[in-house]
Amino acid sequence: MDLLKKLTAIAAFALACPAADLGYFSKHDAGKEVFSFLSTFDSPRNTALEKSAAALPTTDPSITQLNPAAVLIPEGKKRIAAIHWQTGEFASNQGTISFTTQFDKYIVQVSYNWSSVGTITGYDENGAPNGSEYNPFSQLTTATVAFPMKHIRFGATLKFASDKLTGDNEDQTALAAAFDWGVTWMSDTKNYGFSFAARDFGAQLRGYVKKDADDSNPLSQTFAFGGFLKPRSVPRLTLFAETDFPRYAEPDLNLGAEYALGEFIRIRAGFTRTWLDISRDIKELASSSSRPDETNEARLFSLGLGYTSSLFSFDYAFSYLAESLGYEHRLGLRVEF
Repeated sequence: MDLLKKLTAIAAFALACPAADLGYFSKHDAGKEVFSFLSTFDSPRNTALEKSAAALPTTDPSITQLNPAAVLIPEGKKRIAAIHWQTGEFASNQGTISFTTQFDKYIVQVSYNWSSVGTITGYDENGAPNGSEYNPFSQLTTATVAFPMKHIRFGATLKFASDKLTGDNEDQTALAAAFDWGVTWMSDTKNYGFSFAARDFGAQLRGYVKKDADDSNPLSQTFAFGGFLKPRSVPRLTLFAETDFPRYAEPDLNLGAEYALGEFIRIRAGFTRTWLDISRDIKELASSSSRPDETNEARLFSLGLGYTSSLFSFDYAFSYLAESLGYEHRLGLRVEF
């Protein structure tokens, strides 16, 4: 009973902190969010499932980007070393390196994430090239602790981020610190479960411009509710769903499915769309055969493959981007020992 009281107090405090802002669900400050790259460090598995799988514990350590409670150490193993990398329209070089281990009853993880968009040519106020070249570079370091129990798992992550834009004299590398926490619950049969997570609650510590006295631009401050289901009629199939509520953007719906093809191979697919776009789609389809062009999400859907053996795991994801922006490819490798 004492443990239950402590956990209840912790959960109530975690909810009360962001809820203390009475304007939380107001969109009057839309567009003020900074450090949006914090949500882009997805592994191939997370991407292929379009961030819908935060309710199901997994040995893919980058699940902590979605829900720090969902990280899992496989039975008989003590550590996981992982790396994943991507290239595409939004980043020419982006990836994550992480190390996860078991410490007593806790799971502990550290990770380093980087993102480079490549070289960008500078332009003057008239739109003509000014001869300057810029190399923006973003970094994220995280530390996660998860506490697994029989049905319920808790987890929390501390984040420290830096973001360099142009590097001009009047610019500086912006800094931010953030906090994530999450919880998962799974049924006795392990055929279904639910999750709740809060991501990127923190503050900008230093702004992008030295002469700017106001460094209080907010982070995304996102609440996420998710679940998974393993249909008894198709035991190899797992269905995922999650809806996210960022403070400064439109809420979205993420759907995913994973099918076990034999013992080692997984086939994955995911779809994402904001609720606003879904309502627009329904209205458009009801009135004509065409679809609206606008979208609030960079990705529309993703596909992926995974191979897992006792020695290593390999994952691949392919994403189709909205507004004819092209494609993204992601590769991931992890070793459990």
